[in-house]
Amino acid sequence: MSSTEAGEPPAVTNGNAVFALAVLATLLTLMLLGWFLRDARGGATRPGSRVDRRRHRTRLQRDPREALSLLGNALAATHDPRALLPVILEVTVEATGAAGGRLLDGGRELAWIGEDAGEDPVPLPLSAGGSGSDVIVVLHPPAGGFSNEATELARWLVSQAAIALENAALHHVVQRQATTDELTGLANRRRFMELFAAEIDRAERSGGTVALVLADLDDFKRINDRFGHHVGDDALRRFAELLAAELREGDVGGRLGGEEFGILLPEADLEGALAVAGRIRRAVAEAYLFPGEGIRVRFTVSLGVAGYAGDAADALFRRADVALYRAKASGKNRVAVAGVV
Repeated sequence: MSSTEAGEPPAVTNGNAVFALAVLATLLTLMLLGWFLRDARGGATRPGSRVDRRRHRTRLQRDPREALSLLGNALAATHDPRALLPVILEVTVEATGAAGGRLLDGGRELAWIGEDAGEDPVPLPLSAGGSGSDVIVVLHPPAGGFSNEATELARWLVSQAAIALENAALHHVVQRQATTDELTGLANRRRFMELFAAEIDRAERSGGTVALVLADLDDFKRINDRFGHHVGDDALRRFAELLAAELREGDVGGRLGGEEFGILLPEADLEGALAVAGRIRRAVAEAYLFPGEGIRVRFTVSLGVAGYAGDAADALFRRADVALYRAKASGKNRVAVAGVV
């Protein structure tokens, strides 16, 4: 039973392509600034390090672009918004000459740097574009308070940092949509096949084991024709939930197209893969869909199992596919195992 990509959503929609371009444009701008000014900064500072703060404070205050370049370097190194937060705090404290600073999320302290000088703190909301973020940067002024220039610089830096955070979050969304099946939340076909090929390479190099299970919902067209495509979608989502419940950490479930799924089991031998496939089959057979009051719909799945035996990724996939076809042909709602190479 061959796999197709029918029904798989495109990796990136037009709207997300626009978001991706916005992320890329901002990233390139910040990276160029960071490249132009990178020699002005000898190395990464550690939040809370007074020696490093003394070394960089004058330079950051003299040239705000240096502060922005640090944000660009951080954005280039990670797209995790939480990982950017300490960098944002450090850069803002350094550039404004603040005695210290804190990051608060809904009143909960996330990070701090420097000292609380006892002066009136300056809160700066770290949000952009109506993101609804509750994170704020709280700066503690030095003795004598902030100058007007330092206050304006703080506001400007935090606004730029908010844009960087928003772009990092958009990058995460776009990346997830490019690798995830929208309906089920499982890996899409492209991502699954990439991971499958990588796992075969690993097994080939290390002499390890890996198993592949292909699964296909039985009589799926009948469900769509009788109850409607929305119930068919419910069946696909329900199967994905049951599948995820049976997998270990490190196992990968993917939707290969239509009602066909793949299950990648690293470090699993054929016996272990058969046990997993059996549990999945039983869980599905015992599950029901409830499309309407008093209506209960049962559905089943057939599975083909193949274990790595030194063959290439495409050969292993074909053996699992042949086993799946045999499970279908012999009555459905069962597990079949591929022959050895």
